[in-house]
Amino acid sequence: MIGILVELLISWILLRLLEKQNLTAIGIELSSQRLKYIGVGLLLPILYYSILFMVLSYVGKNPYYLNNNYTLANYLEATWYVFKSVAFETLIFHGALLYMLIKHFGSTKAILISAISFGIYHWFSWNLFGQFSAMIITFLTTGIMGYVWALAFDKSKSIYLPFALHFGSNFTSMVLFSKDKNIGQQLFIQTYNADPYSPGTIISILLLLCYYIGFPLLLFFYLRSIQYGIEINKKVTATN
Repeated sequence: MIGILVELLISWILLRLLEKQNLTAIGIELSSQRLKYIGVGLLLPILYYSILFMVLSYVGKNPYYLNNNYTLANYLEATWYVFKSVAFETLIFHGALLYMLIKHFGSTKAILISAISFGIYHWFSWNLFGQFSAMIITFLTTGIMGYVWALAFDKSKSIYLPFALHFGSNFTSMVLFSKDKNIGQQLFIQTYNADPYSPGTIISILLLLCYYIGFPLLLFFYLRSIQYGIEINKKVTATN
């Protein structure tokens, strides 16, 4: 928690010194619209990845079962771990620095820089140096998600939407479906360590696309709807 507070302080200092702004520049004040962003941002990844993981388990004949040894303390500890890690990354990549990049370089370049930085960052956080194939895959997959989180900040003008989307994704995979070895078995556990059944090539490719590309595409259309709504509101305001 101290690290998050330090990041907020550094963000405020950077905004104050370089842009003559404060934390409101990254949309930190709550409003009804931002509460909606938080709700939708949490709901979309939880629904999408829950359905996807259940489909994957069905296709691979590797069903999930409830962890009978799971306690409320385990849940709270894991959820807090996810919250801290997501807040840390959001404040670095989708907060004050991204705001300044957008202001000085424009949205397109700023979002691309943020996405590339996010992908490279995971080489360090996941200790992947020397593992060439893993580095490439990680850069592409996390870079795509980093692009979407940055786009969410740009469209919503608030840090809350990228945080909620990021948290919802990690919470579902790590806490609900035990996809992270660092925090161990959580709420649901698969019956086997590896799927006992492998589907055909076409189905496998489709499932991989759903896993790595499906959610970013869903978010892209959602964020387009946000932009469309903003443009409609501007036209209505101008007309009035």
